[in-house]
Amino acid sequence: MVKVAQDAESWLIADVGATNSRCALLESRAGRPRNIRISRNDDFSSLADLLRDYLESGTTNPQAMALAVAAPVHANEITMTNRNWSFSAQSLAAELGIGHATVVNDFHAIAFALPNLDDGARTEIGNASEYLGGNMAVLGPGSGLGMAAWIGDSAGGAAMTGEGGHITVSGRNASEDEIINWFRKKYGHCSAERVLSGPGLLDLHEAMHGTRLQRSEQISGNADDQACTKTLNQFFSFLGSAAADLALITGSFGGLYIAGGIVPAHIEKIHKSPFRERFDDKNRYRDYMRRIPTYVITDPVPGLTGLAAMIDRG
Repeated sequence: MVKVAQDAESWLIADVGATNSRCALLESRAGRPRNIRISRNDDFSSLADLLRDYLESGTTNPQAMALAVAAPVHANEITMTNRNWSFSAQSLAAELGIGHATVVNDFHAIAFALPNLDDGARTEIGNASEYLGGNMAVLGPGSGLGMAAWIGDSAGGAAMTGEGGHITVSGRNASEDEIINWFRKKYGHCSAERVLSGPGLLDLHEAMHGTRLQRSEQISGNADDQACTKTLNQFFSFLGSAAADLALITGSFGGLYIAGGIVPAHIEKIHKSPFRERFDDKNRYRDYMRRIPTYVITDPVPGLTGLAAMIDRG
């Protein structure tokens, strides 16, 4: 259970990714994030410097702080997975002059947002055969791969978090087996994050075509190149399998959601991709899968939305 300061009236909230961080202020427990600012992490030497710079740009002195970070959160000392930053919640709060700090995993925060997402904050990929409600789950490729879930109904449910991005990926056919073997030779273990992330997209292209590109945008943004299109469709196929596995594990009839930095920027492409067919392709469980809607989150700051919901729930 997440513990937040019960007596705080104003909050600094921040969604700290590997590449960018999104900061905002919350002026009441039931408030909405305001003064949202997106910062490039490379512009700062530490998280403390980034947060201090944000606070110095305004006039509010928040009483408490809630952070969602792209890292496992199971101890006071936190080390980010895909960025060379580490900190403790207590020392960070003291350095910034804030009385209380709550830190959760970034997808843990997004799980809190799921019950609040409506059609203005999501777009469906394909069409489910039924819309039953219930558990919801989310995964998101970006600098890494996060997974989380909301278990129960909207009012009385709970957020479930873990490190699902590091589950093992397997191939569905001979050509995918060759791709997975390439990853195994390079990394030893082919986790979902090794494939389903920005760095993973570059590796996937190299595994498929023998060519190393420098930036994932060279693949995702190059619709005129046949090899890049093939790579991106294979990426969406692997994503469909990972999403289906998460949906099966969590029984997420309320919806399987996709967040992260890659897919929301390419919604038209995932619509045209094999993603939904691959999601449904569970043999005897095809009818089961067809009942689960799949959405891309279009809320530009779902981590902040989730932190606000987490604070409101207390």
